[in-house]
Amino acid sequence: MSYNVYVAAYAGASRDHHTIFVENRKRGAGTIFQVKGSIQQGMEFESKKVKKPEDSLSFVDKTLVGTVTKENYPKIATICATIPPPHKQFIGAKRINPKVPFRTCQEWNADALKALKNLKLLLKNSGLVNVFCYLVRHC
Repeated sequence: MSYNVYVAAYAGASRDHHTIFVENRKRGAGTIFQVKGSIQQGMEFESKKVKKPEDSLSFVDKTLVGTVTKENYPKIATICATIPPPHKQFIGAKRINPKVPFRTCQEWNADALKALKNLKLLLKNSGLVNVFCYLVRHC
């Protein structure tokens, strides 16, 4: 058995908030893996059970990026937790270190998807949008 894996986007202030959503529960519900917080204060990893993303008032889009086997599903949280979350990047309106590339939830999401793909946990389905399509469009 496999679960569909998506990038779920939610409306954000300047850029949409991206999460990895695994549809592993009934009626389109599942688990999201994300970083929460802000680039003003720093972010931290979080995983939590959620209802169907489309039911959220801030829902924007959901892109299928592949599947994960039921056996490998528990490894997603472990791998995602190893991806460094975006750190504090601003003091007020001033960048702390302008030489360091800007990093938000979208960049973290792309890094997490790359790690899952490289470890062969995120599998591509024939004919479906895959992780590389997401990375090309969003990163």
